[in-house]
Amino acid sequence: MLDFFEVFGEDDFAVAFFFWTLVTILAVIGAILFVSLSWLTAFVAVLAGFVIFRHVSLRRERGQLRTGRGWVTKSDPNSAVPDTSGLPAVYFLYVLGSGGHSAEMIETIKQKFCGQRNQHRRYIITSGDGSSLNMVKKLEATISDAYPDERAGTRDVFNIKRARAVHQPKCTAPFTSLLSAAHAINALTREPNLRPVRQYGYQFKYPHVIVTNGPATGFIVALVAYLLKIFYLVPQNRLKTVYIESWARTKTLSLTGKLFLHTGIADMFCVQHQPLARAIPGAEYVGQVTARLTPVG
Repeated sequence: MLDFFEVFGEDDFAVAFFFWTLVTILAVIGAILFVSLSWLTAFVAVLAGFVIFRHVSLRRERGQLRTGRGWVTKSDPNSAVPDTSGLPAVYFLYVLGSGGHSAEMIETIKQKFCGQRNQHRRYIITSGDGSSLNMVKKLEATISDAYPDERAGTRDVFNIKRARAVHQPKCTAPFTSLLSAAHAINALTREPNLRPVRQYGYQFKYPHVIVTNGPATGFIVALVAYLLKIFYLVPQNRLKTVYIESWARTKTLSLTGKLFLHTGIADMFCVQHQPLARAIPGAEYVGQVTARLTPVG
């Protein structure tokens, strides 16, 4: 049933990126030892100024995204998903955490899925998370049953390094986080094998929308995507990030939610409870999009 279901394991790109990053760090340290303090200060100031300018520019360029319960709640008769079937490509990237985060993400996809032949779905899971992989396989089996033709679209899975494993010493977390970011770069920029450039051009080169709902890996992926846009490495109309706070958070934000809120890297910051929406400036109330729907009848 899932003959075209592809799972990308940990890739050589991340190892090479990690190696060259360490080389770059050593080169920077060497430059610091031989470059005058005034030149170093000027370089840091220019770089910081550029990043701040780009951050402000990206936030100003964000359009008013259409939000609200009216189009994300399945029980509402006016909740139709915007018709994107006429576009040359529709590319979603979903970041799955583990356990409850993955279950919520799968339910979100199920509630508003619309079969389109021009759609590609990429799932990011952390290495060793067999539970999330099984959830994705079951979801895709359901989609294939509902859309046995080309409207099922295409899909693949990317495994990336976990930023910090359970009981891992905190002093080593920066290195594993860097390796996780390297994997994220490849997942964000590697074209799907089922949508090659020679056939589809660059329509499927970069995801249009990134959706995450709370795992720390989701923040790393979103941060990497944002940096790629800051330095003009990807088109500005790609890698739009939608953050959906966990359904379990009714009054306060999770740590990941706080990181997204204070950094401002998410193009859309969603919560599922009205009290939380009233308490968080800029948060959009979208209803309980991850709660299981009550069967009709």
